[in-house]
Amino acid sequence: MPFCGLASTWAKVSAFLSIVALALQSAGSATNYWMSRYTFRDKLHFVVGLWKVTNCSGNYKAPCTVSEVPASYQNDKVTAVRALECVALALMFLCAVCLILYVGSRTCRRLAVACLAMTMLFLAAIMGIAGMAVWVNQIPELHYPGWSFGLTVVAITFNIAAGVLLIPDLAEYDYKTVLQHEGHYDNLAQEEGQAMSDGGGAQPSDYRDDVRPIIETQGPKGAPVFQYLNYDKRKKRDGF
Repeated sequence: MPFCGLASTWAKVSAFLSIVALALQSAGSATNYWMSRYTFRDKLHFVVGLWKVTNCSGNYKAPCTVSEVPASYQNDKVTAVRALECVALALMFLCAVCLILYVGSRTCRRLAVACLAMTMLFLAAIMGIAGMAVWVNQIPELHYPGWSFGLTVVAITFNIAAGVLLIPDLAEYDYKTVLQHEGHYDNLAQEEGQAMSDGGGAQPSDYRDDVRPIIETQGPKGAPVFQYLNYDKRKKRDGF
């Protein structure tokens, strides 16, 4: 069986990118390097995160101390950034869960799940971009964005890419390539080289004009058994 079931390659790559984006967003939100101020002359090295600050000022070997964000850095814009980034992180988590289920479980491989995942991916990107824009706008003079901020930029980029990669999967969801079987949806491109008549998934050869299904019964009370036999249009055999 193909890796991760019968989901498309687009969906698999999208799920992978959403997981990477979630990890990067989590790391960026949790670390303290959203902006920094560094001066060699004054021996000042001060970095600020969403929740904590790290102060490494002083001598070269001076210890770093972690503390709460000072009141001078607390404002409504910082509060808004925290809220937006938390919402983006929550949406990314839900997206990753949806895509893992969509790729790994045939019962969840439905159009509604794919649409929901793509919608949340783009909503998370919008929230993240809004948070980054507000953060850049409130950075004080002589301060610069840090690498934690950069992690969230990469995370949002991957998140957008994951949403875009789902578009071909939705566009091809006309289900000429999908078979409803036993209440589940399976891709017809199952087990390569094994036709439906051999117990495998449907192959293009199973839909040739010279193949027709017939019904044979097993015993007077037997249930119908579907078989695929070659049907010659020019030579009708057995009255069929």
